[in-house]
Amino acid sequence: MSRKWERMVVKNQKTVNRSRKKSGLATIDESNRKKDADIIIKGRSWMFASLLVIFGLFYLITSAVNGVAMNGLIWFTGLSYVLLGVLVYLVRRPVIGIGKSYITLRRFAGDKRIGSESIEELTLNNGHVIIQVKNVKKKYMYTKLQHRFPMDELNAKLREFAVRERVPFRDETK
Repeated sequence: MSRKWERMVVKNQKTVNRSRKKSGLATIDESNRKKDADIIIKGRSWMFASLLVIFGLFYLITSAVNGVAMNGLIWFTGLSYVLLGVLVYLVRRPVIGIGKSYITLRRFAGDKRIGSESIEELTLNNGHVIIQVKNVKKKYMYTKLQHRFPMDELNAKLREFAVRERVPFRDETK
C-alpha cells in the first residue's frame, strides 16, 4: 500500500474505533485479536527463583556466622534477594502461546514468535517438548520438571497445531 493510503486507513480506523467505543462495541483491533486468539499455556519456572532465595539465605547465614555486625543493610540485601526470588517465581512465568500459524515462546529472556514454516520438527514426550527451528542450531526445550507445564494439555495442543500446519512432529508420548 502507498503511504497515503495507509494514513487514510489509520485515520478511518480511529474514527470507527471512537464510534464503536461510544456504542459499547469492541474496537477493530480487539475483535481481530479475539478471532486470532492464542491458546496460552503457562508453566512455572522455579530454578532461578530458588537460586535467588538460596543466595539470599546464604548471604544472611554467612554474615551471621562470620561475626559481621548485622546492621540494616545486610538484612535489607539478604531479604531483597529472597523477595526477588519469590517475585520471579510468582510473576515471571514461562508461556507457550499457540496461534493460527505460529508459536510464541517466552522464557526468562523474553518473547520469541516462530512461524510454522520455520519449525523444522516438534518432539512431543511425556516429560518434555522440543521445538527445533530451521537454520538454527538452538533447540527450545520445555521440561515438566524445570518449567512445570501441564504436559498432557501442551502435547495435545501442539499435536493439533502440527497436524493443522503440516509441521513434522515426532510423538513419543506412548
